[in-house]
Amino acid sequence: MADIPDTLSPDHEKETARVLIVSGRTANVASLGDMVSECGYSLVTAGNGTEALEQASEAAPDLILLDISIPGTDWIAACKKLKQNAATRNIPILIITAGIDKELKIECLQAGASDFIEKPFYPAEFLARAGNLIRLKELENVNSRNLFLATTIREIEKAKKEWVQALDCIDDMVILTDASNAVRRCNKASREFFGESYKMIVGRDWRELFLRHGLDIDLSGTQGGEIFHQATEKWFTVNFYPIMSSGGETSGTVISIRDFTALKMITEALSITNEAMDKERGELRFALDEISSLIQQVVNEKDSSIRFRNPNLQSCREITHCDKKECPCYDKKEVRCWQVAGTYCGSKVQGSFAKKIENCAECSVFKFATSDPIYKIGEYFNNMMHILETQNKELEQAYSELKTVQSQILQQEKMASIGQLAAGVAHEINNPTGFIMSNLGSLQKYAAKLSEFVKAQSDAIAALSAGDDSGNVLEQIEEHRRSLKVDYITGDVGNLIKESLDGAERIKKIVQDLKNFSRIDEAELKVADINAGLESTINIVWNELKYKATVKKEYGDIPMLLCNPGQLNQVFMNMLVNAANAIEKQGEITVKTWHKDDFIHISISDTGCGIPEDKLGRVFEPFFTTKEVGKGTGLGLSIAYDIVKKHKGQIKVDSEVGKGTTFSVEIPIQSK
Repeated sequence: MADIPDTLSPDHEKETARVLIVSGRTANVASLGDMVSECGYSLVTAGNGTEALEQASEAAPDLILLDISIPGTDWIAACKKLKQNAATRNIPILIITAGIDKELKIECLQAGASDFIEKPFYPAEFLARAGNLIRLKELENVNSRNLFLATTIREIEKAKKEWVQALDCIDDMVILTDASNAVRRCNKASREFFGESYKMIVGRDWRELFLRHGLDIDLSGTQGGEIFHQATEKWFTVNFYPIMSSGGETSGTVISIRDFTALKMITEALSITNEAMDKERGELRFALDEISSLIQQVVNEKDSSIRFRNPNLQSCREITHCDKKECPCYDKKEVRCWQVAGTYCGSKVQGSFAKKIENCAECSVFKFATSDPIYKIGEYFNNMMHILETQNKELEQAYSELKTVQSQILQQEKMASIGQLAAGVAHEINNPTGFIMSNLGSLQKYAAKLSEFVKAQSDAIAALSAGDDSGNVLEQIEEHRRSLKVDYITGDVGNLIKESLDGAERIKKIVQDLKNFSRIDEAELKVADINAGLESTINIVWNELKYKATVKKEYGDIPMLLCNPGQLNQVFMNMLVNAANAIEKQGEITVKTWHKDDFIHISISDTGCGIPEDKLGRVFEPFFTTKEVGKGTGLGLSIAYDIVKKHKGQIKVDSEVGKGTTFSVEIPIQSK
């Protein structure tokens, strides 16, 4: 708002002063409005305290005329709200009262009122009071602006000082010039470099300053760059930053000078290092390619004796002048002593010199051979291959010993099986042999009696020839016949011979089954009948089965199988014996065969005790057994598993505790 003159006139205030009339009666608002308009002020009205706060916030009047002579509204509260609101607190409030009431005036003043006017009043009085309040408000605004301006100037000076201090803290030199190239300001780093005071530098042409102090740079002030300062032997980078005025013209320039000597030295050193690294990287790549090629050669040729060639390799005698002739690597060319008598020898460290060093990497011979990083990598590769070769030989030896032990264990298991079978077979052969021997004893007695009877007949014939009484002779013959029981003997001889022949046939069959079963070690594959193999195996182990279970046979119509029948019989025997052992008192064993999808299937089930679930997955492990200690080696099913795998088949087990177990074998039908 424009400055307010000493005497306010309606003409001066027509465009600027605005009065808010607050009254609860429309008639009062109208009469007061007419008077305000006549005094030259613009008009805003409100009917209550809420409207007064809204209008004062929106219209921003220069004066609020508050009529509190009308009862019904808490005008004191309205006055307080106007003074508490940040947007309206600086607007003067002129209170209109109906009479002079000191307590009311005090209350209004406490609420924030600026002045009072009592009804009735004249326009001149109103104009004088209103003009004073508006002028006072304007003066307060001017004071506020002056205070703000002073505060702003102080803040600017403070910021300027802080900025100067900040520039003085940086290591870069910073110079500000005007359009005529004269220095206007410079920081502490600049003053220290030039060795002159601030007053001596300010106002001088920066170009003259640069030339005088040996800063050889483009003096046009448009192009910076790198310069070498001979006096200090330092490198600097100079940059120019033009300052543009609002009209788009250059009003000055900011010049920055940075010491980058350390960075340049680091860069140059890094460049040299990078070149060396590039060279070493190339050598390393060559070494890695060489080692990769050697590894591929090892893989292709299966040769772990391949080594990385090292031209730095020398004998330990050449390096250490060793004279220990008893050392295994003494006076040998291109021998890595650390692989013969040291850390990587693969056995006990040998030689007095080697024993002095805990690690061959500390040995002067090794250090000389690996002085080049590439050859060092190569020697570590050689050491790795040496260790692998040594361990490979150890593994081969261990594997050979393991195969020997395995063969021995298998032979022991076979012998144990044969021993077990021998007792059963002997028992099966003993029965028919017993009654054959008994029959032969009876036949021997019968033969003696028949011989005696034949002799009696011969004597009778001789007596008859001599003329003896025939009746008497025949009576004697009949007596011999009765006493020797010739009729009984002749009738019983046939039965004895028949029984003996049956027993002999049984022995022959047992021997034949044993012969067929015993072909376990045959390496040649043969076409065999699996049903016949099962039948012969059952006969062989019958003594193990007959006291425990009845055997139910369900042989299917299966083709002949190319296999090792003796080995498969071993599988069937182990499964049948296990089935019998699983039955505690009396049960049933079911043997079943069938043909499906080019496979021959064999299953042997029992009604025994079953196998616990936590042990089911381990039944084919070597030496694992569910039997009591001393009653099983744990190799039977492991051997069976290996045999079935050799036939490219599978063996499975299903079991339920208390109900029984089923072993299933499936073998593919192969052709020669």
